[in-house]
Amino acid sequence: MASPNDRHLCNGIPVDHRLKQFLTSARQKHSHEVGKHVDLIETFGNTMVRDNRTTPTKHEAGFAAWLARPDTTGGLVIALQQPAKSQVFTADVEWVRAECDTLTYLDESLAFVNGSGGLKTTSVFDAFPFITQQISSAELSSEAERAYNTFISMVHAKKPDVLFACWRIHGRDDLLFSGKGLGKGLGRTNQVPSLRLPNGHVVRVVNGFHPSYVANYCPNESCFRRLFAMELCKALCELNTAWQEDDWMEDLRTKCRERTLQLIKEGCRDGEQLNMEPGRELRGTKADNTAKKYKAYAKSFDTGLKRLQQIFDHMVSSEYTSQSSGDLYTFFVRQNTSEGICDALLAVSEAMRQFASGTSMPESALVELGKHISQQTLKFINDDIPDLVQCERGLDKNLWSNRYLGSTSRGLKQSIEKITIRFIEDLTKSFSNSSTGWTFTPDLVHEAFKELAVSFEDALGTVAATTANSVANLSASLDELSISSSESVASATPARFLSSDLCFKCGQLGHWLRQCPHLKIGNTTLSKSPWDTSCYNCERKHNATEIIRVIPER
Repeated sequence: MASPNDRHLCNGIPVDHRLKQFLTSARQKHSHEVGKHVDLIETFGNTMVRDNRTTPTKHEAGFAAWLARPDTTGGLVIALQQPAKSQVFTADVEWVRAECDTLTYLDESLAFVNGSGGLKTTSVFDAFPFITQQISSAELSSEAERAYNTFISMVHAKKPDVLFACWRIHGRDDLLFSGKGLGKGLGRTNQVPSLRLPNGHVVRVVNGFHPSYVANYCPNESCFRRLFAMELCKALCELNTAWQEDDWMEDLRTKCRERTLQLIKEGCRDGEQLNMEPGRELRGTKADNTAKKYKAYAKSFDTGLKRLQQIFDHMVSSEYTSQSSGDLYTFFVRQNTSEGICDALLAVSEAMRQFASGTSMPESALVELGKHISQQTLKFINDDIPDLVQCERGLDKNLWSNRYLGSTSRGLKQSIEKITIRFIEDLTKSFSNSSTGWTFTPDLVHEAFKELAVSFEDALGTVAATTANSVANLSASLDELSISSSESVASATPARFLSSDLCFKCGQLGHWLRQCPHLKIGNTTLSKSPWDTSCYNCERKHNATEIIRVIPER
């Protein structure tokens, strides 16, 4: 099997196909002016005395300075909250970064969205540098206040164009620039306020959330990974004014907010981390934490298999035969199929850690996760895929392939049929029959799910791109028609009529018919039949070029 290159994956999962169009514009940029922000944090680290009379080490100050680089002004700044408690610091900054799950996650996200530079090309500031104690929502300690003032001074010196706000102290809105909001929390807003600093510089603020929530608290939830990648991409695109909000983005934010509330109700997952990042204090014992972590991964894997079963069940239904590519695309999006596949991939990837080099005795819970995945996968092959035939020599033949050998499907249907055939073949190759029962090869299962996730997202992306091109072509045609119509009747039309912005479709001010948000194009249908030539305003039959002549003066 041809394994997809990991360059297709952003922190373990493929990036949302709808986000790919923005990636070419998500590029960091800096001015040629040198700022003082690196000097500020290094000086503060070398002179600071905490309330408990301890001081940051030389390596601690050096690492904070490394995060704050490059020393040029402008560009993007990522604002986190504070360093992990008891984080080990050495002269090897790359080792320190690698030991921190949060920074590793952020580095990989930047490398995928922005390019290979990662953290080396983007300044990261802590809002409370060198403060490891929990920040009070009631009143700042003297050390926290000094640290926060240093952060503000660094932002002034850096003069960033965009600040990606990934921290928030509940109940302390007074800490935020102009009271408008550095960070509002996970998925809370799509607004990009412009804030004027005391030195007159204006910075645009993109709302994010702390990457630790993904890396440590909810590592098994692919929806949060997609949201973080989307908001980071937005922050970088804002540097080039290349971002445009779409409905699916707000849907993703809403889904993640609802999922967060659900996790809280299920057992305070919002306040418990599942990965043991150095220095983070756990509520329970290490064994309890590990058990919760792999139980969450097992649940994610089972949910992913259910999403897969929906694909196979739908493909043998009567509804599938009559669906267009657009209808099938809508079905998969509404069923969150891609998210389920990614959740399963994350679980399989986590289980593969037991085979990592240097791991002699993996955690027992991790081994149990691997067993759970193998058992559920075998059950899925035996019981949940329609028309699958089990042969005595192994699971190497099935009727699923035969079902589509003579298929004349096109578009998304053709892609899905090929993807499912290949996925079944890859899974069946992962299992072999022995005298003691079925055994499986974990790395083949891992590759099968990785290939499935990447191929499925690419297939959805092809449909989305085709639809976008169709909309663009139709919009261009409408523009050309409008220009032609205007030129043909300009001499007979009052000037104030040509300058009017009253829409003939919905009757509202602010746009023309071709820009009307109520005129649906693409996967959905127009409010009228496309061959209905009646005027949107008077319902009489006439051509588009005659519209202006019959519209009453307004």
